[in-house]
Formats: sequence, C-alpha cells, structure tokens
Amino acid sequence: MTLKKIFTVWILLTLVFLTVLGTIHAWTSLLADGAGSLAIIPPFLSNGFQIEVTTYFIAGLVMTSILLGATCYLIFSSEPLDLPLYQLSKDFEAKLEEKSQEIKSSTKETLAKLGLREFQLREGMKSLQKNVGELSEGLQKRIESQKKILEKAQKKLVEIERKTDKTLAGQRDLPKLKKKLQVLETVEKDLKKLQGVIEKVNSVPEPYLTSTGNIDALGGKILKRGTARRLKKNGFEKIEDLLLASPLEIAHTKAVSESEAKGLQSILQLLMVPGVQHEDAVLLLESGVNSKEELALQNTFSLGSRIVKTTELYIEEGKIKEEDKPSLEEIASWIKWART
Repeated sequence: MTLKKIFTVWILLTLVFLTVLGTIHAWTSLLADGAGSLAIIPPFLSNGFQIEVTTYFIAGLVMTSILLGATCYLIFSSEPLDLPLYQLSKDFEAKLEEKSQEIKSSTKETLAKLGLREFQLREGMKSLQKNVGELSEGLQKRIESQKKILEKAQKKLVEIERKTDKTLAGQRDLPKLKKKLQVLETVEKDLKKLQGVIEKVNSVPEPYLTSTGNIDALGGKILKRGTARRLKKNGFEKIEDLLLASPLEIAHTKAVSESEAKGLQSILQLLMVPGVQHEDAVLLLESGVNSKEELALQNTFSLGSRIVKTTELYIEEGKIKEEDKPSLEEIASWIKWART
C-alpha cells in the first residue's frame, strides 16, 4: 500500500469515527427527548446548527455506511488511487492563467494608448503655457511703460494747473494735456481688458465630460436613463469604456444600434474638448464634425460659417435660443483645445 493510499485511508477512518460519534449522539437524543426534538450540531457549541433528531440519526447512519464502504473498498482494492479532481484543478489553473495573460496584454495596450494621449496633451499644454507666458510678459511691460507715461503726464498736469492762474499760455496747454490724459486713461483701460482676456485664455476651461466619468452622467440629455443603465449592466461603467470599445461591441448590448453607437462615440469625443457644451456638440455634428481629430483640422472661419447656418435653422425651429449661438472666438477656442 502506497503512502498516499495509507494517508487517504487514515482520513476516511477519522471521518468514520466522527460520523459514528454523531450517530450515537443522535440516538441518545432520540431516546431522551423523543422523535420531534431538535439536536445542535456540533453539540459543544450553543449556537450551532439545529436539526431534527430523526433526520440527524438517519443522516449519521447513511454517512457512516458510505464512509465505511469507501474505506473498505480502498483497503482491499489493488487499483492505484486516482485523483481526477487534481487534474481538473490543473486544467482550470491553466485556463485561468491563459485568461490572465490575455487581460494583462489588453490592459498594457490600453495603458500605452492612454499614456501616449497624456504625453501629447502635456506637451501641447507646455507649448501653450510658454506662448501665453511670453505674451503676458510683453503685455505687462507695455502696461508698466504706459503707467510711467501716465504718471509723468499727471505730474505735468498738476504743474500746469498751478500755473493757470499766472499765465494764459498755461491755460491753453491745459485742455491739450487733459485730452492726452484721457487718451492715456482709455489706453490703460483697454490694456487691462486685454490682460483679462489673456488671463482667461491662459486658464483651461473644464470639459463637459472626462474619460473617467461614470456612465450615469450621460443619462438625460445624451442617453435615455434606461439605455444608460442597460449599458452599465453590460460592463460599460465609465465613459472611456464606451470610447475604447468598437460600435459593434456596444451594439451587442442591444441598448443602441451600431449606427447609434457611432454617433454616441462622436458626441462623447466632442464633449471631452474643453469649452464644448452639449448644444455646441450637436451643432458641430450637424456641421459635419464627428470627432475631436476632425475638429482639430478645421479652419475657424469655414467652420464658423457652417455653424452659423445650422444655428439659424435651429433657432427658427425653436431647438436652441439666440443667446446660445456660439461666437467666432468660442469656435476658435474649441479648435485650439482640440489640437492640444
């Protein structure tokens, strides 16, 4: 008899001993309390599992018979002990390892794509910040220069005002200097407005959607709430899941058709461009812009002309309001942020 067989027989005999003890415990409980009473398993725990004594006794007899039969068969059998469950577990581990490798490969590919996009965005932002910084520095120098000129003009004006009581020449110069002062004050106001515009350009607007956003955010304007819940049930929990999947994979959920899935991916891409709101994305789609990459290739004036025509039609139909009409500067900013 092999060591493995001896070990198995020992375990079976131990189980036989335990089931015999359980059967004896059930028999004594049956004699003491009657057939309708309950027994606690295991008996040494007060909060153990409760079972009817009769059922407990019959189950103990059956288990004892089965385990005794298995033990006798194993002792007197000359065949080797097979372990089909061990082989099954090996097969399961192999399949699990194969699936794990596939998931790791897919995850690495996705992370590589996201890393490339992040790098491109970071480089674009660095270039933009550098250009805006240079422009802001130059503007600041011009403002400082104008301030110095204004201070000099104010000092000169004060001196001339002091002399107005003494000379007529001073009275003739005073209106001219006041006009110059007014001109300089107007220039200073314009420069401050320009500085405000530069600061606004320097700040990055928050996008309407982000790739890590939950798909529940699409329920309402973009998707019906029932459609969003159905997509989420099929594993599309985040917006990036919809963007990285193919339209055919999305259509398999039966929540939307393949053509609707393509349109959904287009509007999601546009809503991830900073500054583009839901109404803006609809106007872009109607104007022939179906992705962020297509928006980056547009000419501001050409795209603006198409959007104006679409907007006028939408205003006549009552789909949007006059104040929601995008300006040329807004369209230019969409194209700029799409290129970063």
